[in-house]
Amino acid sequence: MSSGTLHIVDSRTKQKYEIPIKQNVVSALDLKRITAPATGTNRSDHAVGGLRVHDPGLQNTAVIESAISYSDHERGVLLFRGYTLAQLWDSDFEDMLHLLVWGTYPTMQEKRDLNRKLTEQMLAVPESVHRTVRGLPRRTSPLPLILAGLSAYLACFPDTIPASTHASLYQGNLRNVDDAVIRTVAAYGVIFGLVNSHRKGIDFQLPSSENSYCANLFTMAGLVDRDSSRPDPIKLSCFRRFAMLNADHGMALTVFSTLVTASSLTDPISCLISAVAAAYGPLHFGATVSAQRILRDIGRTEKVPEFIEEVKTGRTKLFGYGHRSYKGLDPRVRPIQSILKDLDLSSNQYLKITERIEEVASADVYFSRRGLYPNADFYGNFVFTAIGFDPDIIPAAMLTQRIIGIMAHWREYMLTRGKLFRPSHIYTGRPTESTPLLQPHCEKERYSLFTTRQKQLIMLTAAIASTFSPISANIYYPALNSIAADLDVTSSQINLTITTYMICQGLAPTLTGSFADQVGRRPAYILCFLIYITSNIALALQHSYPALLILRAIQSTGSSGTVALASAVAADVITSAERGTYMSITSLGNILAPSLGPLLGGVLSESHLPKRKTDPLSTLSLLFHLPTGLILLANGLIFASYYAITAGLPSQLRSIYGLSDLSIGLSFIPMGAGTLLSATFNGMIVDWNYRRMIAKGRQDVENFELEKARLGVGGPMTVRTHIPICFFNRTNHPYYFILILQKLLAPFPILIYALTTPSTNPPPLALTLTLIFTISFTLTATYNILNILLVDLHYTTPATIMATNNLVRCSLGAAATALIHPSIQHRGVRATYGGVAVVVLSVVPLLWMISPLPPDIPILYLRYPDTSWIYPGDTILKSKTANLPIISARGLNSELTYLLLFFDLDVIYGMNATVALHWYQPDMVCTMQQGAMMDISNSKEMVEKREGNSGGGVLVNLSMGAEYIAPRPPPFSHHRYVYLLFNQKSDYRFPKCYCHIFPQTAEARAGFDIQQFVDIARLEAPAAGNYFLVEYDGRVIRPTATASPTTTWLRSMLCEGADPTGSSGARACEMEGSLQIVM
Repeated sequence: MSSGTLHIVDSRTKQKYEIPIKQNVVSALDLKRITAPATGTNRSDHAVGGLRVHDPGLQNTAVIESAISYSDHERGVLLFRGYTLAQLWDSDFEDMLHLLVWGTYPTMQEKRDLNRKLTEQMLAVPESVHRTVRGLPRRTSPLPLILAGLSAYLACFPDTIPASTHASLYQGNLRNVDDAVIRTVAAYGVIFGLVNSHRKGIDFQLPSSENSYCANLFTMAGLVDRDSSRPDPIKLSCFRRFAMLNADHGMALTVFSTLVTASSLTDPISCLISAVAAAYGPLHFGATVSAQRILRDIGRTEKVPEFIEEVKTGRTKLFGYGHRSYKGLDPRVRPIQSILKDLDLSSNQYLKITERIEEVASADVYFSRRGLYPNADFYGNFVFTAIGFDPDIIPAAMLTQRIIGIMAHWREYMLTRGKLFRPSHIYTGRPTESTPLLQPHCEKERYSLFTTRQKQLIMLTAAIASTFSPISANIYYPALNSIAADLDVTSSQINLTITTYMICQGLAPTLTGSFADQVGRRPAYILCFLIYITSNIALALQHSYPALLILRAIQSTGSSGTVALASAVAADVITSAERGTYMSITSLGNILAPSLGPLLGGVLSESHLPKRKTDPLSTLSLLFHLPTGLILLANGLIFASYYAITAGLPSQLRSIYGLSDLSIGLSFIPMGAGTLLSATFNGMIVDWNYRRMIAKGRQDVENFELEKARLGVGGPMTVRTHIPICFFNRTNHPYYFILILQKLLAPFPILIYALTTPSTNPPPLALTLTLIFTISFTLTATYNILNILLVDLHYTTPATIMATNNLVRCSLGAAATALIHPSIQHRGVRATYGGVAVVVLSVVPLLWMISPLPPDIPILYLRYPDTSWIYPGDTILKSKTANLPIISARGLNSELTYLLLFFDLDVIYGMNATVALHWYQPDMVCTMQQGAMMDISNSKEMVEKREGNSGGGVLVNLSMGAEYIAPRPPPFSHHRYVYLLFNQKSDYRFPKCYCHIFPQTAEARAGFDIQQFVDIARLEAPAAGNYFLVEYDGRVIRPTATASPTTTWLRSMLCEGADPTGSSGARACEMEGSLQIVM
């Protein structure tokens, strides 16, 4: 008896209710009639609204009425539209689809018509769907590929979406529903085939009207014989029979997910997308993938008992075992085992493990008492792997069969007036209607969610995050000159990158601060660091000045936002009573970064240069090098003077003009403006003066003085600096000195000094600020000029020279900062700033001492066959340098032997700037040749200056060296090429197999370490040298081979015909030490 009446007595109200029972089901709406008064109840219980049923997971809830399928859980019987599984065992896919969707078993004509319609719709799948699937990574999970394919298909047919057309497009509309069912089944088959073939890397084959649906599915998925291009009949039969088992299984999750989505009256593709997503969960079809993984972990049958014990103790899960609907054996298991017998799985170790698991578990009362037996997934995954499917695509393959039941339920739901799925829930939150805004006054401590240690860690993390902006700003300074040299730009251009950085550093926090207040701190931090990291990666990969300019601004935008966020985090986490303590932590970044940034910048800049032996004393040794030591001293004095004025300015502005802290801060704007303008325009002036002097001395290049070219601007700037400092000193009358000292000295001496000192009005504030601007402008100009000169003189070791410069300037700057206030207090403003002016003025003699220093290396005169004689700094075309140059012996000793090096200073190899060797030639001697006498200059003055110089002829080589490689600058660039000529000693020992040591490849030639070569070869200073620029002119010279960056060692090697005595054969060429060529 399955029908009757349920008599209920509500103990709360003593009311009696009669609830009808039909087919052993009571209506939830009948239970809703059971109500209770609201008095004394929680409003969230909805007692007045009627009795509710709590059924987590819908374990005992029927949501629809359906005539599609039925499972007899007790007897293990499956019925499909009244047919048993045995009756349908030999049916085809089309038979089952027609039976479950349209309710009748098809005739042969109906079956053929259905197959034709499916094939037509499969061929009608748009090409854009194919491109979408093929455009995604092959190695990804099948789930996103299938979802992308279904979404692309739906996008091609917007008129099939009810929300875009008509709400009742499908509900009650038989024709539209039937057409949609065929389209959906066909589309999923094509998309599944696309995904499987794409992941296997094979071509997609179109379906044929001559094949069944399953045969077309195998063809599209690439499951065909290589010779016949047709599916294996046995595997196809096994797949067809498994489809009969898997066509429908009541309210399984895939069907239920479809119905939940369909209850909003949407299209079947959208419903199928829900089903696909649900199927891939490890508690549904995804259990097959999880089961395969567990079998791999078990490994062999001997470990099964141990695994079963872990399952019983809850340490691991056994997927594919047990089923919510069956307390006995799943009726689908035995038919699946019969299918497996038709597939060759005798050697499948995982199947043996599975069978052993069933054997051990069936004998264990733990499983039998709980009604746990194998389900269809336990053995079903072996059917699909034996057919040829990868384990992770099995859920999608099972859906090609389950789509029969999915479409049958969707059609059934659309043709009935189903309700929108909208279950209720039981609220378990706070029952009160309001929460007190204030804590009781009796609390002694303010409440905080975080412990003291957590707050310290949070604030320290925020402080570390805020250091990236100032560190990124300061880490840049030591490498400025190296970057300018690498990119071949002027100092004014490289300083413009600092300008853009500072502008963005000021503007970006205003945007990120507002963004953080609206969306939270974490998204703001993620955005800032995403921008910052991306810009850093791009900066590391760029090789052009425009990219550097733009990316530095982007880098500043990302990093500077974290500074404002640190204070925001402090406000969020720290209470007002503790904020003073913790806010100091957030300032660590701004305090430490200016000190750590330049140090890190120098280290990183030096570490990315070609590797050479580190000399820790090289920095200090430069202090005693001429003219470097004088330049460093002059630069340090300029820097110390600047900081002496900066450090003493705040107290002077307060005591003289009575300015507030804010006003004093604003008074530094002229100083910043002077520094900014000086950095921007000074480089252009220096470069202009350099070009002017080299043009002026065009015919006298051997006497061109680099120091004068640089100091011609630096000297006047230093003198101009002295004048405003003196004037600034004169305006600070001793009366204001008394105001500074009156709180520090005894009243009696102050009174006597005040009475004996005349009192005048202070100068206008505008005049003082003008003087500050002038001092800042001129001091910065001199400082930058001396920096440029230092890099010019030490091009190969810019990081070392700038480290030495940093040591000197910071030491003197620290001394000046420490002494300025005691000096003002004890000597007065006039004497103190007069002393600063004298210090600045003392730099002028130092610069004068530097200017007349003569050049170190005589000029090596040379020309190419199609050029005139080349002077240092000349620019020649790339096409004219293909052949070997003619090297004059003028000024050289005819009795000596020479060694020649020719290299490019501006090579970008990989991501580093380096030096490339273009020619290595030892054993060169002077010789007289007909027509070799050189007409170096038509200038009478030049000829007179060179009278008395013996020589003539050219240099020729007596042995073979490393072959000459013509200059090869890239388009739109100028590279600097240098010739150096060394005296070759009589005991010079070096391998003669130059073609093996320095072949014509980038791998061997790039990264040439000149200094290391000179040291190992025991050469002295160059006897002569020359340099010129080569411009790309579009003419192609045969390029040499390229290779991947590597490290090449010059070592003992076997060379042919390398005996210096002239003997043939092979011998080992030895040398002391080794030469490392780093790229």
